[in-house]
Amino acid sequence: MLPIIFILALTILAAEVWWFWFIYPNDPYISFPMFLFLEFSVLMCLALAFLSFTGRISERFLFISPLIPPIFYLSIKEIFSLKEQRDDEKKLKQEIAKAMRLSGISDGGKGFEKIGDIYFSRRNYEEALVWFKKAQSINETPEINHKINLVKREILLKQNKIWVCPECSMANPAEKRKCRSCGTSKPSVETLRDELYRNLAEFKKNLVMIIILAVIISLFFWFMCRASFLTSLIFFGLLFLPFAFYMIYRIFSK
Repeated sequence: MLPIIFILALTILAAEVWWFWFIYPNDPYISFPMFLFLEFSVLMCLALAFLSFTGRISERFLFISPLIPPIFYLSIKEIFSLKEQRDDEKKLKQEIAKAMRLSGISDGGKGFEKIGDIYFSRRNYEEALVWFKKAQSINETPEINHKINLVKREILLKQNKIWVCPECSMANPAEKRKCRSCGTSKPSVETLRDELYRNLAEFKKNLVMIIILAVIISLFFWFMCRASFLTSLIFFGLLFLPFAFYMIYRIFSK
């Protein structure tokens, strides 16, 4: 049983190496040094798995090693996300303080409007509406009225009281099932079902691929349980590993 677990651990770690290569160019939280750290951690886990398999260290590392790189990755993302959130809040306070110093009747409400713009850009529509109305009370202009209407629309969308037609962008009441302007159906489970029917051929093709993949994985496990360790390792290196890389490539290249 231990050789099979060792080969599965190698499969997972090899897939993680490939995965990090794909996410690195598109993940804003992963810099090049972080990418090198993650790749190095996978190599260290490969060494841990091998030492665990040969009995040099505890066998538990054979089970733990595939979990270490994803934990490192998620921890790094969380740390950078929290730092970005803290920096964003600090920047927000600075921008609001600057706008407050310029706000008032003397500037025609431009400072209040600027604060509303700041909240709107951060999707805090309720606060944006408060500051836009303050600007409107000082100097009512077509521009500020448009911004107020836009914020009210976003608030109604957030509250699911209206929906926007994906075809013509007309706002419709939540109870309406079809757009008042072009007659397009409201996005819903029924719309999703209609879309599935329109793409039935593609859906059947994907379903066949899923079934084939399930059969191949089942045969792989069946073979691994009955073959010798050397035969399993050859099978793993020549057939299963390239197939796993290909499937990962297909998933992440879409």
